[in-house]
Amino acid sequence: MGKIIDISHHQGDIDWSKASKEVDLAIIRTQYGTSTIDRKYVQNIEGCKKYNVPFGVYIYVTFKNKTEALAQAKDFYERAKGYNPLFYVVDVEESFGANVQNIVQGTQAFVDYLKDKGVKVGLYTGHHFYKPYKMDTVKNYDFLWVPRYSGTSAQGLKPNYACDLWQYTESGAVTGIKGNVDLNVLNGSKRLSWFTNKNEKDDDTMKFSNETTEAAVRDHIKQTVDKKLIDKSWLEKFDSGTMTVGDYEGLKLIIAQRSK
Repeated sequence: MGKIIDISHHQGDIDWSKASKEVDLAIIRTQYGTSTIDRKYVQNIEGCKKYNVPFGVYIYVTFKNKTEALAQAKDFYERAKGYNPLFYVVDVEESFGANVQNIVQGTQAFVDYLKDKGVKVGLYTGHHFYKPYKMDTVKNYDFLWVPRYSGTSAQGLKPNYACDLWQYTESGAVTGIKGNVDLNVLNGSKRLSWFTNKNEKDDDTMKFSNETTEAAVRDHIKQTVDKKLIDKSWLEKFDSGTMTVGDYEGLKLIIAQRSK
């Protein structure tokens, strides 16, 4: 499994001929509220289309109430619909001075507006924001996407909340992209094919040609658990046979970061 990235104009000009060889899914920002249009969103969408990279879109919202939320939802949908993205994500991680009730009502109205359009909808919200701003009370979206960066907390745990996508670093690397890029891994029961609408020909769970190789991978994971570089849930996932190739690739990056 390749990488799942989210990008904006902060990544500059992406060489999609190179990035496409590593990326299985791209989530492209179209705007920040309605006042700031992402300068690279069209270029990034065209790059994904040209090199057959599945993509969805997201908006970093700035609303303070339901009325503003609906205005931003409409603007977001109208801007993106012509490109036929696989899904739409509302990114809610700042209050901009609004109270909790207004943020929840605005987020719910945003999600409902998009769902009424018959599209797949995701909610992205900060790990620190989820409970204080009652994002756990928002309903009707199709998947939850939560960031929790490895190395920024002593435990280095996965998100405390059940979610479908985990944004685990803002310091990832992808060939064809200059500088850092956010990387994500699947974290729930939804497989990559659910996001891309493509049938996966093969099971992505890890397979081994001999016991020695399997033992070596398990020993590597156990050693890092023993050193408290990663949580023991990773070892449990390996032993249960549900760890995917993508999981392990992400885990190796986490281990490398924490071993520095």
